[in-house]
Amino acid sequence: MEHAARKERLLGLCAMAATLIIWASFFISLRGSGQSTLTVGDIALLRFVPAALVFGLLSLAKASQIKATPKRYLLAITFGAGLPFFLLAANGLRLAPVADGASLIPGILPLFVSAIAVICYREQVSGIRKLGIGLIFIGIGLFVSRSAFSQQPTIAQGHILLLAASFSWAWYTIGMRVSGLTPIAGGAILASSACLLLPVFYITGWVKFNLLSAPVSDLFYHFLIQGIAAGIIANFTYGYAISRLGAEMCAALGAFTPVVAALIAIPIFGEPLTLVTVMAMGFIVFGALAASELIKIKSVILNRLN
Repeated sequence: MEHAARKERLLGLCAMAATLIIWASFFISLRGSGQSTLTVGDIALLRFVPAALVFGLLSLAKASQIKATPKRYLLAITFGAGLPFFLLAANGLRLAPVADGASLIPGILPLFVSAIAVICYREQVSGIRKLGIGLIFIGIGLFVSRSAFSQQPTIAQGHILLLAASFSWAWYTIGMRVSGLTPIAGGAILASSACLLLPVFYITGWVKFNLLSAPVSDLFYHFLIQGIAAGIIANFTYGYAISRLGAEMCAALGAFTPVVAALIAIPIFGEPLTLVTVMAMGFIVFGALAASELIKIKSVILNRLN
Protein backbone atom coordinates (compact mmCIF):
# COMPACT_ATOMS: atom_id res chain seq x y z
CA MET A 1 0.00 0.00 0.00
CA GLU A 2 2.78 2.44 0.95
CA HIS A 3 4.73 1.54 -2.20
CA ALA A 4 1.65 2.23 -4.32
CA ALA A 5 1.17 5.61 -2.61
CA ARG A 6 4.79 6.60 -3.31
CA LYS A 7 4.36 5.57 -6.94
CA GLU A 8 1.21 7.65 -7.26
CA ARG A 9 2.97 10.68 -5.73
CA LEU A 10 5.94 10.25 -8.08
CA LEU A 11 3.65 10.08 -11.09
CA GLY A 12 1.88 13.21 -9.86
CA LEU A 13 5.19 15.06 -9.51
CA CYS A 14 6.21 14.03 -13.04
CA ALA A 15 2.88 15.26 -14.37
CA MET A 16 3.34 18.57 -12.54
CA ALA A 17 6.89 18.98 -13.91
CA ALA A 18 5.56 18.59 -17.45
CA THR A 19 2.83 21.10 -16.61
CA LEU A 20 5.38 23.67 -15.41
CA ILE A 21 7.35 23.49 -18.67
CA ILE A 22 4.18 23.87 -20.72
CA TRP A 23 2.93 26.75 -18.57
CA ALA A 24 6.18 28.62 -19.09
CA SER A 25 5.83 28.10 -22.84
CA PHE A 26 2.20 29.24 -22.57
CA PHE A 27 3.23 32.62 -21.14
CA ILE A 28 5.96 33.02 -23.74
CA SER A 29 3.47 32.24 -26.51
CA LEU A 30 0.88 34.72 -25.22
CA ARG A 31 3.49 37.44 -24.87
CA GLY A 32 4.73 36.71 -28.40
CA SER A 33 1.20 36.93 -29.80
CA GLY A 34 1.34 40.67 -29.15
CA GLN A 35 4.05 40.90 -31.80
CA SER A 36 2.12 38.72 -34.26
CA THR A 37 -0.72 39.38 -36.69
CA LEU A 38 -2.78 36.80 -34.78
CA THR A 39 -5.48 38.20 -32.52
CA VAL A 40 -6.40 36.93 -29.07
CA GLY A 41 -9.43 35.30 -30.67
CA ASP A 42 -7.18 33.46 -33.14
CA ILE A 43 -5.03 32.12 -30.31
CA ALA A 44 -8.17 31.04 -28.46
CA LEU A 45 -9.34 29.10 -31.53
CA LEU A 46 -5.98 27.35 -31.81
CA ARG A 47 -6.04 26.53 -28.10
CA PHE A 48 -9.58 25.27 -27.54
CA VAL A 49 -10.81 23.71 -30.80
CA PRO A 50 -8.24 20.83 -30.86
CA ALA A 51 -8.78 20.22 -27.14
CA ALA A 52 -12.57 20.15 -27.56
CA LEU A 53 -12.28 17.55 -30.33
CA VAL A 54 -9.80 15.32 -28.48
CA PHE A 55 -11.28 15.52 -24.98
CA GLY A 56 -14.83 15.50 -26.30
CA LEU A 57 -14.30 12.16 -28.03
CA LEU A 58 -12.40 10.66 -25.10
CA SER A 59 -15.04 11.70 -22.55
CA LEU A 60 -18.12 10.36 -24.36
CA ALA A 61 -18.19 7.42 -21.96
CA LYS A 62 -18.25 9.90 -19.03
CA ALA A 63 -21.24 11.88 -20.34
CA SER A 64 -23.57 10.61 -17.61
CA GLN A 65 -21.05 11.46 -14.88
CA ILE A 66 -20.61 14.97 -16.28
CA LYS A 67 -24.40 15.50 -16.38
CA ALA A 68 -24.67 14.36 -12.76
CA THR A 69 -21.96 16.79 -11.59
CA PRO A 70 -23.36 19.80 -9.67
CA LYS A 71 -23.71 22.79 -11.97
CA ARG A 72 -21.66 25.06 -9.69
CA TYR A 73 -18.64 22.78 -10.17
CA LEU A 74 -19.14 22.77 -13.94
CA LEU A 75 -19.32 26.57 -13.93
CA ALA A 76 -16.12 26.78 -11.89
CA ILE A 77 -14.34 24.66 -14.50
CA THR A 78 -15.92 26.47 -17.46
CA PHE A 79 -15.09 29.99 -16.37
CA GLY A 80 -12.05 29.15 -14.25
CA ALA A 81 -9.86 27.72 -17.02
CA GLY A 82 -11.95 28.27 -20.15
CA LEU A 83 -12.34 31.27 -22.42
CA PRO A 84 -12.84 33.94 -19.69
CA PHE A 85 -9.56 32.93 -18.02
CA PHE A 86 -7.77 32.84 -21.36
CA LEU A 87 -8.89 36.34 -22.36
CA LEU A 88 -7.86 37.77 -18.98
CA ALA A 89 -4.41 36.15 -19.18
CA ALA A 90 -3.82 36.98 -22.85
CA ASN A 91 -4.77 40.65 -22.55
CA GLY A 92 -2.86 41.00 -19.30
CA LEU A 93 0.32 39.62 -20.87
CA ARG A 94 0.01 42.04 -23.77
CA LEU A 95 0.35 44.86 -21.24
CA ALA A 96 2.82 43.40 -18.69
CA PRO A 97 6.16 41.54 -18.97
CA VAL A 98 6.36 37.75 -19.00
CA ALA A 99 7.91 37.61 -15.53
CA ASP A 100 4.96 39.54 -14.11
CA GLY A 101 2.35 37.32 -15.72
CA ALA A 102 4.12 34.09 -14.84
CA SER A 103 4.49 35.30 -11.23
CA LEU A 104 1.03 36.71 -10.64
CA ILE A 105 -1.11 33.96 -12.22
CA PRO A 106 0.36 30.75 -10.72
CA GLY A 107 2.17 32.56 -7.89
CA ILE A 108 -0.92 34.13 -6.36
CA LEU A 109 -2.91 30.95 -6.97
CA PRO A 110 -2.27 29.42 -3.48
CA LEU A 111 -3.56 32.63 -1.87
CA PHE A 112 -6.85 32.44 -3.76
CA VAL A 113 -7.14 28.66 -3.33
CA SER A 114 -6.67 29.01 0.43
CA ALA A 115 -9.16 31.89 0.60
CA ILE A 116 -11.81 29.94 -1.31
CA ALA A 117 -11.18 26.84 0.83
CA VAL A 118 -11.59 28.87 4.03
CA ILE A 119 -14.63 30.91 2.98
CA CYS A 120 -16.54 28.24 1.06
CA TYR A 121 -15.43 25.03 2.79
CA ARG A 122 -14.56 26.29 6.31
CA GLU A 123 -11.04 24.86 6.23
CA GLN A 124 -8.65 25.90 9.02
CA VAL A 125 -5.62 28.05 8.17
CA SER A 126 -2.38 26.91 9.84
CA GLY A 127 0.37 29.23 11.00
CA ILE A 128 2.72 28.35 8.16
CA ARG A 129 -0.04 28.96 5.62
CA LYS A 130 -0.67 32.40 7.15
CA LEU A 131 3.06 33.12 6.82
CA GLY A 132 2.94 32.12 3.17
CA ILE A 133 -0.03 34.36 2.49
CA GLY A 134 1.85 37.24 4.10
CA LEU A 135 4.88 36.67 1.85
CA ILE A 136 2.62 36.56 -1.20
CA PHE A 137 1.11 39.91 -0.21
CA ILE A 138 4.62 41.38 0.01
CA GLY A 139 5.38 40.07 -3.48
CA ILE A 140 2.18 41.59 -4.85
CA GLY A 141 3.05 44.87 -3.15
CA LEU A 142 6.45 44.95 -4.84
CA PHE A 143 4.89 44.38 -8.27
CA VAL A 144 2.27 47.06 -7.62
CA SER A 145 4.86 49.55 -6.36
CA ARG A 146 7.04 48.96 -9.41
CA SER A 147 4.17 49.61 -11.81
CA ALA A 148 3.11 52.67 -9.78
CA PHE A 149 6.56 54.27 -9.94
CA SER A 150 7.24 53.26 -13.55
CA GLN A 151 4.67 55.81 -14.81
CA GLN A 152 3.37 53.17 -17.23
CA PRO A 153 -0.37 52.77 -16.55
CA THR A 154 -0.60 49.90 -19.04
CA ILE A 155 1.54 47.71 -16.75
CA ALA A 156 -0.80 48.40 -13.82
CA GLN A 157 -3.78 47.49 -16.01
CA GLY A 158 -1.99 44.29 -17.01
CA HIS A 159 -1.42 43.41 -13.36
CA ILE A 160 -5.15 43.80 -12.60
CA LEU A 161 -6.07 41.48 -15.47
CA LEU A 162 -3.44 38.93 -14.39
CA LEU A 163 -4.70 38.91 -10.81
CA ALA A 164 -8.24 38.36 -12.11
CA ALA A 165 -6.94 35.47 -14.23
CA SER A 166 -5.28 33.92 -11.17
CA PHE A 167 -8.51 34.17 -9.17
CA SER A 168 -10.35 32.54 -12.07
CA TRP A 169 -7.83 29.67 -12.20
CA ALA A 170 -8.21 29.15 -8.44
CA TRP A 171 -11.92 28.43 -8.95
CA TYR A 172 -11.00 25.89 -11.61
CA THR A 173 -8.51 24.20 -9.28
CA ILE A 174 -11.08 23.93 -6.49
CA GLY A 175 -13.80 22.88 -8.93
CA MET A 176 -11.69 20.03 -10.30
CA ARG A 177 -10.84 18.84 -6.79
CA VAL A 178 -14.39 18.72 -5.44
CA SER A 179 -16.14 17.59 -8.64
CA GLY A 180 -14.46 14.19 -8.80
CA LEU A 181 -14.20 14.46 -12.59
CA THR A 182 -11.28 12.97 -14.48
CA PRO A 183 -8.75 15.29 -16.17
CA ILE A 184 -10.13 14.29 -19.57
CA ALA A 185 -13.71 15.13 -18.55
CA GLY A 186 -12.58 18.46 -17.10
CA GLY A 187 -10.66 19.26 -20.28
CA ALA A 188 -13.74 18.45 -22.38
CA ILE A 189 -15.91 20.79 -20.30
CA LEU A 190 -13.63 23.82 -20.41
CA ALA A 191 -12.62 23.42 -24.08
CA SER A 192 -16.14 22.73 -25.38
CA SER A 193 -17.60 25.63 -23.41
CA ALA A 194 -14.89 27.93 -24.81
CA CYS A 195 -15.79 26.90 -28.37
CA LEU A 196 -19.44 27.70 -27.63
CA LEU A 197 -18.58 31.08 -26.11
CA LEU A 198 -16.26 32.22 -28.92
CA PRO A 199 -19.08 33.02 -31.41
CA VAL A 200 -20.95 34.88 -28.67
CA PHE A 201 -17.87 36.95 -27.82
CA TYR A 202 -17.28 37.61 -31.53
CA ILE A 203 -20.83 38.91 -32.05
CA THR A 204 -20.49 41.19 -29.02
CA GLY A 205 -17.15 42.48 -30.33
CA TRP A 206 -15.04 41.14 -27.45
CA VAL A 207 -12.84 39.08 -29.77
CA LYS A 208 -11.79 39.41 -33.40
CA PHE A 209 -10.35 36.91 -35.87
CA ASN A 210 -7.54 37.27 -38.39
CA LEU A 211 -6.64 33.60 -38.78
CA LEU A 212 -6.73 33.42 -42.58
CA SER A 213 -4.36 36.36 -43.02
CA ALA A 214 -1.71 35.18 -40.55
CA PRO A 215 1.62 33.64 -41.67
CA VAL A 216 1.76 29.84 -41.66
CA SER A 217 4.77 29.91 -39.33
CA ASP A 218 2.78 31.84 -36.68
CA LEU A 219 -0.16 29.46 -37.00
CA PHE A 220 2.04 26.39 -36.65
CA TYR A 221 3.97 27.75 -33.65
CA HIS A 222 0.91 28.80 -31.66
CA PHE A 223 -0.96 25.64 -32.66
CA LEU A 224 1.82 23.53 -31.14
CA ILE A 225 2.14 25.60 -27.95
CA GLN A 226 -1.48 26.57 -27.35
CA GLY A 227 -3.48 23.87 -29.11
CA ILE A 228 -1.40 20.76 -28.42
CA ALA A 229 0.78 21.53 -25.38
CA ALA A 230 -1.35 23.96 -23.31
CA GLY A 231 -4.76 23.02 -24.67
CA ILE A 232 -4.47 19.23 -24.52
CA ILE A 233 -1.38 17.95 -22.71
CA ALA A 234 -1.31 20.48 -19.83
CA ASN A 235 -5.03 20.10 -19.15
CA PHE A 236 -4.48 16.40 -18.63
CA THR A 237 -1.20 16.61 -16.71
CA TYR A 238 -2.45 19.33 -14.32
CA GLY A 239 -5.72 17.51 -13.68
CA TYR A 240 -3.80 14.27 -13.12
CA ALA A 241 -1.38 16.04 -10.73
CA ILE A 242 -4.30 17.45 -8.71
CA SER A 243 -5.81 13.99 -8.36
CA ARG A 244 -2.49 12.56 -7.08
CA LEU A 245 -1.00 15.46 -5.09
CA GLY A 246 -3.95 17.64 -4.11
CA ALA A 247 -4.88 21.17 -5.14
CA GLU A 248 -2.70 22.91 -2.53
CA MET A 249 0.54 21.15 -3.47
CA CYS A 250 -0.08 21.63 -7.19
CA ALA A 251 -0.72 25.32 -6.57
CA ALA A 252 2.58 25.52 -4.67
CA LEU A 253 4.60 23.78 -7.38
CA GLY A 254 2.98 26.04 -9.97
CA ALA A 255 4.67 28.98 -8.27
CA PHE A 256 7.96 27.92 -9.88
CA THR A 257 6.56 28.80 -13.32
CA PRO A 258 7.80 32.43 -13.28
CA VAL A 259 11.40 31.36 -12.75
CA VAL A 260 11.35 29.21 -15.89
CA ALA A 261 9.31 31.69 -17.95
CA ALA A 262 11.40 34.71 -16.94
CA LEU A 263 14.65 32.99 -17.87
CA ILE A 264 13.24 32.04 -21.29
CA ALA A 265 11.94 35.59 -21.86
CA ILE A 266 15.39 37.16 -21.41
CA PRO A 267 16.88 35.96 -24.72
CA ILE A 268 13.57 35.91 -26.64
CA PHE A 269 12.08 39.30 -25.74
CA GLY A 270 15.06 41.02 -24.13
CA GLU A 271 13.10 41.55 -20.91
CA PRO A 272 15.65 42.22 -18.14
CA LEU A 273 15.11 40.96 -14.61
CA THR A 274 15.22 43.97 -12.30
CA LEU A 275 16.05 43.67 -8.61
CA VAL A 276 12.44 44.48 -7.67
CA THR A 277 11.14 41.80 -10.04
CA VAL A 278 13.50 39.16 -8.64
CA MET A 279 12.57 40.09 -5.05
CA ALA A 280 8.85 40.01 -5.85
CA MET A 281 9.20 36.62 -7.55
CA GLY A 282 11.15 35.29 -4.58
CA PHE A 283 8.54 36.39 -2.03
CA ILE A 284 5.73 34.91 -4.14
CA VAL A 285 7.51 31.56 -4.72
CA PHE A 286 8.40 31.03 -1.06
CA GLY A 287 5.01 32.35 0.01
CA ALA A 288 3.30 29.89 -2.31
CA LEU A 289 5.34 27.02 -0.90
CA ALA A 290 4.42 27.99 2.65
CA ALA A 291 0.77 28.77 1.85
CA SER A 292 0.33 25.32 0.34
CA GLU A 293 2.21 23.78 3.30
CA LEU A 294 4.72 22.06 1.02
CA ILE A 295 7.53 23.19 3.33
CA LYS A 296 5.71 21.62 6.29
CA ILE A 297 5.18 18.38 4.36
CA LYS A 298 8.86 18.21 3.45
CA SER A 299 9.95 18.82 7.06
CA VAL A 300 7.67 16.00 8.28
CA ILE A 301 9.17 13.62 5.71
CA LEU A 302 12.72 14.59 6.75
CA ASN A 303 11.88 14.08 10.43
CA ARG A 304 10.56 10.58 9.69
CA LEU A 305 13.69 9.70 7.74
CA ASN A 306 15.88 10.85 10.61
